[in-house]
Amino acid sequence: MKVIVVALLILFVASNQLAQVTRAQTPASKAGGPPAAPPGEGEEIGEDEVLRVTTNLVSIPVSVMDRDGRYIYDLRREDFRIYEDGAEQQISHFSSVEQPFTVVLLMDTSFSSAAYLGRIKETTNAFIAQLRPADAVLPVTFDGIIRPLLSKGTSNRALLGAAIEKMRTDEGNNGTRLYDAVDFAYQSLRRTRGRKAVILFTDGDDTWSRATLKSTLNDATELDALVYTIHYGSSPSNDYLSRLAEKTGGRFFQAADLETVRQSFDAVAEELRRQYSIGYYPKESARRGKERQLKVKVNRSNVGVRTRKSYIY
Repeated sequence: MKVIVVALLILFVASNQLAQVTRAQTPASKAGGPPAAPPGEGEEIGEDEVLRVTTNLVSIPVSVMDRDGRYIYDLRREDFRIYEDGAEQQISHFSSVEQPFTVVLLMDTSFSSAAYLGRIKETTNAFIAQLRPADAVLPVTFDGIIRPLLSKGTSNRALLGAAIEKMRTDEGNNGTRLYDAVDFAYQSLRRTRGRKAVILFTDGDDTWSRATLKSTLNDATELDALVYTIHYGSSPSNDYLSRLAEKTGGRFFQAADLETVRQSFDAVAEELRRQYSIGYYPKESARRGKERQLKVKVNRSNVGVRTRKSYIY
């Protein structure tokens, strides 16, 4: 009886070893596993294949307008040509679909804004009402202190309305941490996926930030988000705000009065709805920290194209 049991055990072990050897020698495609993908850039894949892509996809938003300032939104992939450091790139991703945005809304509530806080709240709520249902907003006020009004961005309009109502101006005249507020927005969006933007409304200059004009402008080149700036008043910060918007492909608005502020917010909301998204894998590899120049052309006459002019790898 013991001999029979030992013989059965030996037969069982031998069968398992043979099965393992057979699986190891069988090609992956015949064994039901995914075929090995060749090294290189991303490509079209089937439902049962493994996705293998490189991580250097460059994706940029592009706005196209006619001479009258109307957005053109009937263009196709073949209407665009994109260049990096003068070399034309192959467009691997193109979208004209209104994809959701995450927006960090930076509102200057320093002492000088006290007289028009009510109108600022109205304008902010009107801007949020124009966004699409899936767009998320993180409202942040800043003066001598940076105050996120929510723990994270949300598309819940009731929560946003309650947060905006919490806005208060600085009664102690504790200065304006403009650069720190911009840096806070950068950090908030750094781990956010998808399309994203910063909208900065201010009527003053920086008084005592740890971040600097230079650092926030340099970091803007690495930020994969648009920055829209709205300057209300006559302080010298309009030069900084203009450069900040230009580096990211956003827009700068100089608002002479509160009605112009409202119109500026309206223009930003429309542009976020009308942008194209274009992506490509650079033909030439880049070393970390190198700035690369971008240029986008459109196969349509009498139009203007706005996008970021460079990025840092």
